[in-house]
Amino acid sequence: MATGLAYIICYYNLDKLGAVCACSVACIPPVVAIVIGVYLVGEKSDPVEYLKAVPTFGRCRFVEHKNPQPVSRVPIGDEHMQQVDLAIVGAGIVGLAHAVHAALAGLSVAVFERDPAADGASVRNFGMLAVAAQPPGRQLDDARRALRCWAYVAQQAEIEMQRSGCLFLARQPEEMNVLEEYAAREDVADQGVRVLTGVECDGYAANLRSDNIVGGLWSPEVWKVDQRQAAAKMVEWLAREHGVSFHFSTEVLAVGASRVETSAGSFGAEQVVVCGGDEFATLFPQAFRETQVVRCRLQMLRTNPQPGGWQLKPFILGGLSMTRYAAFASCSSLPDLIERQTESHAAHLAHGIHVIACQEADGSVTIGDSHVYGDALDEERSDIIDRLILADLAGMISLPDTRIAQRWLGHYAHLPGTRVLKLKPAKGVTAVTVTNGQGMTHAFAIAADILNELGLQINEIR
Repeated sequence: MATGLAYIICYYNLDKLGAVCACSVACIPPVVAIVIGVYLVGEKSDPVEYLKAVPTFGRCRFVEHKNPQPVSRVPIGDEHMQQVDLAIVGAGIVGLAHAVHAALAGLSVAVFERDPAADGASVRNFGMLAVAAQPPGRQLDDARRALRCWAYVAQQAEIEMQRSGCLFLARQPEEMNVLEEYAAREDVADQGVRVLTGVECDGYAANLRSDNIVGGLWSPEVWKVDQRQAAAKMVEWLAREHGVSFHFSTEVLAVGASRVETSAGSFGAEQVVVCGGDEFATLFPQAFRETQVVRCRLQMLRTNPQPGGWQLKPFILGGLSMTRYAAFASCSSLPDLIERQTESHAAHLAHGIHVIACQEADGSVTIGDSHVYGDALDEERSDIIDRLILADLAGMISLPDTRIAQRWLGHYAHLPGTRVLKLKPAKGVTAVTVTNGQGMTHAFAIAADILNELGLQINEIR
């Protein structure tokens, strides 16, 4: 009992003096044990033991004199904790868009990414800035806002970006009716769209299946960026020119008010923005679960580089894209097309397929994609889906080299009827994810809105 009470007193000294000072009087417990044992418990003790206690208490008095005030106890690591204005979790396009706006506004920024490099939806896509696919109104306005940011960032970070345009190809009368109705609307008069005959389509893209095509719609309002290099080049530019600190291969363990706990230590931040894409389980899983957001799994392919410098030029899209994109949603002729596809493309619709093809800088052609929704998704690729995608493309265009060099799965967050999901799971923390699969097109506009809502005074690129 005496020894136990002695150690209680020892820990009291530890609290008052601090760890360094208290360890210099670590022999106090035996001395205190003697006093308690003799005077409180009645134990017998040799007088010599009292003499041994004198130097010990002298040391204690000396330490107290040298350190009269308690040491401020700061949690381990806090005295060296990096402080920033904005911490961003996730180095995909949405996270990087926040970093760009904040850095250009002169704010200090730290970005955390658990992988060695961004490898999610921001890379596994077409690199399509689909202004033409947006319905008139807020979505179209935001796509144009984001496009201005892309133009600036691409120039500064040396990201390949070109105005490729897109060609919607009609193979059925119902498809042509939708394209003609869309082009005749007053609210798209400023988009430069043009209805084409089957013969005219040949002047916009090579190797079209003219025997199948009855007409088309040309839109110049689509840009192509190199999605395989864009994120990496943006990171390099932000770090080099704007001092943004990037922490790759760093797991974020917890996020709270003004603090981010990671596998590399603790960081302080005035505001934290979580841009985790379809990763809902790690941070704030309950908050995401309550929104009923789910994952969308898509399946894509890429050919070998096409021979002889062959060029596709525009994005190629077909009738399945017309019934998928919101730009055509208000067309009165759309229900007839949907009914026709229910009969002619039932297998494609069952897998959420709409076909897009575009050419990369190395000459390869990226082709996709399918869409399956849910939380418990099968991660096995489907050869059936690949065959359906390639068959539909073959009805529109004949590629010189159809050999497939790469096949992959991608994921993004999906919430029907919602373009972007914003949550406030904790004080000073905002979670944001794009939920319609168009993060490349909208990310810069979304990020500017989020940061302005947080009062960070962003001067948007004009």
